[in-house]
Amino acid sequence: MLSCGGGGGGNSGGGPTAPVDNSVGRVDISPTGSVALVSGATSTLSATAFTKSNQSLGASGITWASSNDAVASVSGGVVTAKLVGNATITASSGSVSSVGVTVTVTAGAASQLGIRSQPAGAASAATMTTPPVIEVRDAAGNPIVTSTASVTVAIATGGGTLAGSATVAAVAGVASFTDLGVTGLIGARTLSFASAGLAGTTSAAFTLAAGAPTQLAVRTQPVASSAYANFTTAPVVEIQDAQGNLTTSTATVTAAIASGGGALGGTASVAAVAGVATFAPLSVQGTAGARTLTFTSGSLTAATTASFSIAAAPPAVIAFGPIAANITAVVGRDPTNTIISVTNSGVFPLTNLRVLSITYNPVSPTGWLTTTFPTGTAAPANLQLAVTSSTFAVGSYVASVVVAGDGAATNATLTVTLTVTPSLINTYGSTANKISVVAPGATLTPTLSTTSGTGVPTTTDPTVTFASRSPAIATVDATGKITAVAPGQAWIVAASTQANADSVQVIVPRASGIIVRTDLTNYRYRIGDTITVKIQIDTRGATLSAATVTFSWPVYTGSNGAFNALLYLDVNTTGSPLAPVVVVDQAINVMRLTGASVAGVTGVVDLATVRFRVRQAGVFPLYVNAIELLGTDLSNLLATSTSTQYPLSVP
Repeated sequence: MLSCGGGGGGNSGGGPTAPVDNSVGRVDISPTGSVALVSGATSTLSATAFTKSNQSLGASGITWASSNDAVASVSGGVVTAKLVGNATITASSGSVSSVGVTVTVTAGAASQLGIRSQPAGAASAATMTTPPVIEVRDAAGNPIVTSTASVTVAIATGGGTLAGSATVAAVAGVASFTDLGVTGLIGARTLSFASAGLAGTTSAAFTLAAGAPTQLAVRTQPVASSAYANFTTAPVVEIQDAQGNLTTSTATVTAAIASGGGALGGTASVAAVAGVATFAPLSVQGTAGARTLTFTSGSLTAATTASFSIAAAPPAVIAFGPIAANITAVVGRDPTNTIISVTNSGVFPLTNLRVLSITYNPVSPTGWLTTTFPTGTAAPANLQLAVTSSTFAVGSYVASVVVAGDGAATNATLTVTLTVTPSLINTYGSTANKISVVAPGATLTPTLSTTSGTGVPTTTDPTVTFASRSPAIATVDATGKITAVAPGQAWIVAASTQANADSVQVIVPRASGIIVRTDLTNYRYRIGDTITVKIQIDTRGATLSAATVTFSWPVYTGSNGAFNALLYLDVNTTGSPLAPVVVVDQAINVMRLTGASVAGVTGVVDLATVRFRVRQAGVFPLYVNAIELLGTDLSNLLATSTSTQYPLSVP
């Protein structure tokens, strides 16, 4: 049988024992107020951790932190002041931190100099655009705003001299060298700064540039050969500052003869490039002997060369270009004037050019050559040759022209050969293609034939060139081959130096659609000729059932009033499949043709044949215009059709 009994030991009160809580409840820091320190000084803080039951856990495990290590750092409770400012120091145990202790750091004693603004923008003998600014600082680099120490600047590297105030008293700890400059040769510099009892400092390197232009200097001395000849070594002049540094000036420098007399030839005024003026070409005109040159530019100090020698100039030499004149004339016509250049291939000036004599070989005929100097008589000059040969027979004629000039040791002779050739007549296109209808993209090559003035066939004129008056409509190549480009009418011309030209006309229709045209292929007629014109419709694949076309010719208005340049004779429509009805109004020279076909027509359809007699010289147009064009389904074919016009030339 089981029985209950009291147990021994344990809580006499009979309840369980509560566990002990040794976790951190707070961290106390001492001292608790703010701490004031001078930069570089230290102060020791202490901290103790306590349990939640207020039992001390001591300083074991305490960690320290600063809100701004740059101002004040802390290690093991020892606070070290650095930069001026405020920092908060805290002690922590685990996740529990103390209240913060504010540490206020003030500047320490002045111990060194520091550069607030580096020097820059230095030009020799000029104030820096960015002057150096120096601070008085403590050991940690804090500015000492109460300092009035004197700071002295010196050139550390690069040489030269300082301009401006070299010693400046600090104001609120800052020394500004506002009027400082460096004078010397261009190049790199550094500056050093010192103050009694303080550690000095040195600036970063800066570049000293050239100062303001003040003077000229001869970089390259001139070397001459003879008078009137360009220097073999051209003088070169620099624009410098007061210390001899090359500037970047673009001022104009002018050369002049300083001693020895004479005049300068060539370019005596030169705009400098990056401070350098090169005088080429340049020469001395005058007698042999020693010379010096001087160079000036505004208010800059002038420069003078060393003495150099000039030899006597060799004589001028008359030269022709081309060396001989070959002139071609067509029989019965005078050639155009010929220009021969006259130059000096020597050294001495060639002036007062003149023709001394003209001799002819053979002796007869004579007097056919006239010479002038239209642009002046100082070389280089032009000698103009005018020839009168319209009465000369075919053949060759020679003249010798003797030219003299001041400065030339000898005269020069120009040989002029005149060749009179038979007149040539070029014919471009036969009577079968003087007027041609050429579809876009198609080509046509009219024949080119050349005959002499007597009608004798000869070789093709080598001077013929081809040109299109309307290249947007038709082009032509160097061989006379024509290519149709776009709808319209264009004249294609074959021109020649023989003073004659001939043309063909190209009619370019639309790419598709009906063409209303004539069968004319020639435009040249004479008074009294009878012209027979067949009016046609080329359907180009379409089927035409009805058409109305007008045909008009010119009315000439002369001194005796209006009359017909072309006399209308008659019209014939026999055989036309459209059986047109014709109405002729001779008051305004317009013919109206209206025809139709029930079955429709295709291909090239004749409408009518009209005859005229030529009564008046001139250039007259014939016009063929479609008024109505209908298909067998009564569709309007007019919108894509092409009407045409034809020139008639009557000499």
